[in-house]
Amino acid sequence: MLNLAVVQYRPAFGKVEENLSKVLDLLKYIKEGSIVALPEMWKCGFDYENLAEHAEKTEDVLEEIKRVSFERDLTLVGTYPLKLEGKIYNSAILVEKGKIIGIRHKIKLFPLYEEPKHFTPGIENTVFESYKAKLGILICFELRFPELSQSLRDADILIVPSMWGEKRKEHLKALSRARAIENQSFLMLSNAWGRVGEEEYAGHSAIYSPWGEVLAFSEKGDSILQVSVEKEQVRRVRKYIPLRF
Repeated sequence: MLNLAVVQYRPAFGKVEENLSKVLDLLKYIKEGSIVALPEMWKCGFDYENLAEHAEKTEDVLEEIKRVSFERDLTLVGTYPLKLEGKIYNSAILVEKGKIIGIRHKIKLFPLYEEPKHFTPGIENTVFESYKAKLGILICFELRFPELSQSLRDADILIVPSMWGEKRKEHLKALSRARAIENQSFLMLSNAWGRVGEEEYAGHSAIYSPWGEVLAFSEKGDSILQVSVEKEQVRRVRKYIPLRF
């Protein structure tokens, strides 16, 4: 059995220490051995005025995430501002057994949040090999690009860290379910909720089955979604409706 957990919460805009403390507290309620999805930019929100400073502090935050990952056998995915060779990326970082086992920069930057002005886009999309399952990552806006999810067809689980706006929540629900169905994989959507900075976020975090069923859902509020699933369900659905020729 795989234990899946999605964290939904409202980040405090630009307040790294406060957000880290809140997330570490929420993680205490998650079953040991779980695969955990955190929201996009969960440690600071889109605080562009202080983005360079936040990027410099990402390593310190990751040390705490690596610690709890090691102590409780958690596999954690969320996105962080990450500075590499003078460029800042919106980067999904995969931590397992106290180590970083994968980094994936956001490829499709969201114009409405002015991401292209502040982040460098990524290029490569890949499936990461956790010892628990094969994991693919889509970051928020990238849900709108089916070619990205199709490049992750071998993944058992799609993990989607998000800061998706309230006005577009119906799109979020429809696209998340569609990506689970067409990839025939579990999908873990972790979204922020409430007002963060100048934006209002939708919440509506969820876990979907490879059949498109809603296994867990939270409309609003700080919450943790947890389900136990059989990885074998992915194989069964793909055998029943073979899309891989």
